[in-house]
Amino acid sequence: MRKTSLLALCTLPLACLAQSIERPSPRPGDECSYDILDNLRSKEKIAEKHMVVTSVAPGNITMRVTHRVLVTRDTGDLTDGQVAYDDNLNVAERDGIKFARPYPRRIYPLQPGLRLANQEVEYPVQAGNSRTESLDATAGSWETRTVPAGRFEVLTLQWKGWYNGRSPVWRWSGRMQRDIALSPATWCEISSTEQIYNPNTSPWTHRDFVLTGFKRDRAEPDHGVAASSLE
Repeated sequence: MRKTSLLALCTLPLACLAQSIERPSPRPGDECSYDILDNLRSKEKIAEKHMVVTSVAPGNITMRVTHRVLVTRDTGDLTDGQVAYDDNLNVAERDGIKFARPYPRRIYPLQPGLRLANQEVEYPVQAGNSRTESLDATAGSWETRTVPAGRFEVLTLQWKGWYNGRSPVWRWSGRMQRDIALSPATWCEISSTEQIYNPNTSPWTHRDFVLTGFKRDRAEPDHGVAASSLE
């Protein structure tokens, strides 16, 4: 009878999920593919993004990032190249820019309701320009998210705060928010939304990234549940 009750419980949505999302372990050859949507004027697909893990070492995971740009507008920042990450898959080096501390996008273990305040980010100074960010992070509760790659149980980590920029000529500031959905089923981000506002509160960046497919080394054990995936 006890076994029957347990099986019945596991048919309920989210009932058998782990309490948290643990740090993933990507392997060389793993891949993630995304559609990039621009929401400034209307939801328009502007590019495709492809990531391939090229090497894995303690504290240094590298990936080759490429884009297929579909429109010329608002896509100048979508550059190709090698990106280095730390063990939590936070960016340590990108476009030749090395961060003193990896740029925060993920926190592990990720649990519902997790909060982290006053995360300070400082970009390396280039050509006299500098930029700092002050962000707070809040994790939501378990939910089901459907993207082209399938249906996933996710926790969404919201980063919210302010940025400040300085050049030899002027200074500027504004607010920003990133919502990043993560799942125990894959190390790929399931989806994310980025909104950056200028000082007059008008958004000049509003993008969605949605997972369209992923491939992982079959030697890697599965963690979590995905309703479906494209591999």
